[in-house]
Amino acid sequence: MLQRIQTLYLTAALVCTGLLFYFPVWSSGEATGLGNYGAGSHLILFLLTTLLVLIQLISIFLFRNRKLQMNFCWIGLLMAMSYISLVLILYILENQGMTNFSYGIQLGSILPIAIILFKYLAIRNIRKDEELIRSMNRLR
Repeated sequence: MLQRIQTLYLTAALVCTGLLFYFPVWSSGEATGLGNYGAGSHLILFLLTTLLVLIQLISIFLFRNRKLQMNFCWIGLLMAMSYISLVLILYILENQGMTNFSYGIQLGSILPIAIILFKYLAIRNIRKDEELIRSMNRLR
């Protein structure tokens, strides 16, 4: 049942996660020499994003077991939230002691929020499917 709406949401979240490898979260000013930061340039962010891609691929193909699929979606949602918090921690650690730090927020900072949104929508629709199946079982 790969044509369900939650599969489309999970695929959109997977695409957004894949784009994290190409778009940095922020770019620092050239005076600091730090460059761009994102999943493609920082090892910890790279590992977390790779793990998030694997979790999302698994959750897409668990369409026959809705409860397990929902659990994997929750894990992916929590990992996307931890990605945001890790980016904030790295941002604070990198900017300590710099007085004239200029930065620019890039597209990669919006993508984790889109991942969280798509994951939430997928969880909601998986829950609706589960309730529909339960109601159909009651009618039999």
